[in-house]
Amino acid sequence: MTMIKEHDVDNTLRGRNKFVQLCSCIAIYLIAVLFAVLSFAAILQTCRIDQANPYSEIVNYDNDLVLTNIALIALSILAALVMLRKNISISKVNTSFVVIVMLMVTTILSLAWINLVQSVASGDAMILLNTARDAAQNRYNSFFTSWEYYGNYSYYLYYPFQLGYVLFAEILYRIFGTGSADTLFQIPNVIALDCTYVAMVMIAKRLFNRRSVTNLTAILLTVCLQPMFMTTFTYGLILGIAFSSWSVYHVIRFIQENKIKNAVFAVLLMAVSVLLKYNNMIVLAAVCIALILHVIDKKKLLALAVAAVMILCSVGLQKLVIYSYSARSGAELNTQVSQTLYAYMGISDSGMAPGWYNGKAMETLRDAQMDVKKANETAKQGIGDRLTYLSTNHGLGEFYKKKFLSQFNEPSFESIWISQVRNHNYPEGQQLPELVTSVYTGGLQKVLDNWFNYYTMMIYLSFTAAMIWMIFRKKLNPASLILPVALLGAILYHMIFEGKSQYILPYFILLVPFAAYGFIESVRALVKKSGILFE
Repeated sequence: MTMIKEHDVDNTLRGRNKFVQLCSCIAIYLIAVLFAVLSFAAILQTCRIDQANPYSEIVNYDNDLVLTNIALIALSILAALVMLRKNISISKVNTSFVVIVMLMVTTILSLAWINLVQSVASGDAMILLNTARDAAQNRYNSFFTSWEYYGNYSYYLYYPFQLGYVLFAEILYRIFGTGSADTLFQIPNVIALDCTYVAMVMIAKRLFNRRSVTNLTAILLTVCLQPMFMTTFTYGLILGIAFSSWSVYHVIRFIQENKIKNAVFAVLLMAVSVLLKYNNMIVLAAVCIALILHVIDKKKLLALAVAAVMILCSVGLQKLVIYSYSARSGAELNTQVSQTLYAYMGISDSGMAPGWYNGKAMETLRDAQMDVKKANETAKQGIGDRLTYLSTNHGLGEFYKKKFLSQFNEPSFESIWISQVRNHNYPEGQQLPELVTSVYTGGLQKVLDNWFNYYTMMIYLSFTAAMIWMIFRKKLNPASLILPVALLGAILYHMIFEGKSQYILPYFILLVPFAAYGFIESVRALVKKSGILFE
């Protein structure tokens, strides 16, 4: 047997403020319970987009082979134990080598998929790219009118926060030309995904300071295929999480080292992240909570200033971009779909799944002739009516259970679906490559479906274990709370407002460093009596 020393960073609760301890414990206990429920559900059931009619985006709730899932969990743990017995330790592998392999696999598979499917933007993504292309040629018609579905009002009177991605796309069009194909916006997704994965590895190293955890994080990310398929999506989803991930990394370093340069990087990166994808306000909120707890814990008032500046810059940069397009186009962009309207949509039925997109938010504002106050009153009445109906018919719990599972227990996160239902830039009459067809509806579809199902289940179980071990090992501190609190925020936000499984994919990536820690700690506990420890 080989005795391997343990090198844990000192994150004990001793000497910490009691209020910080209490807040940390409440947050971790709550997230542990939620993911324990999700893990149990993942063993019993899997949600899938109905392949009989993928264009309808209907979610099916399929029962799983429970005994098979339990056997796979047991085999995963057994494989780790056998590796230990054979003196095979991932902590012996050079981390740089593992990261290089991770980046090679991620880049090659993502670029290959982009090249094979030749996906063409549609829906909201198409609108954003069309606006950016026109703006690059100093044309601004889309700021004044739109389709009949939008009441001929501009799309940006409903969703002005989308202009952050329009600015990004316009810059690329101005550099590379307005005749560029959609691939121009998919390649940055690949770069952003690589950056996100590296950030997760760096965060794992910072939080746990153990090569075994850092290396396992990189290995788990290498086989996390869903984001690689999602790189075809010309939207701010992957770009935004790249910037917010690195912002979190610098916040962790700031909390640990109190260096101004890390605070500056964190602020700038978070502002760009929110600009590209407004939902990253959830990560921003988690970061600010951690900084406030750091102030209370260590009396570091500078952290409070960092939180305030981060909020101001993130909100201010987005408003500045909106104002810029308003000034350039001459259009008054003075309305938008409110959170009340999104809450109305989030509690309403949908042909896809409970609380998924159903158009109610936009349509209510449109029908109110862009009067936000009037639309909000209609939405509040609608929310009250829905709550009464669901409560009276004992359907409230079932509604939110299905909404929760349809988002978090749909293990593909619509990553393959996102290109399947779009047009492909192939000559008319030319069939898609056989490999692509197999991924969509053939043998590879079944293989990937099984892999996604197994992988997601193991990540959820390991993450749940990590939350328990963090409490048991007394690893709670403001830095270690950021990602779990962001995940808690994502659950709460998408339960109240619009839901879709594709929105969950960025947050799923945030689970991986903790899942690596949870798996290693669990296996370590199983073999501790044998005298074997992890590094």
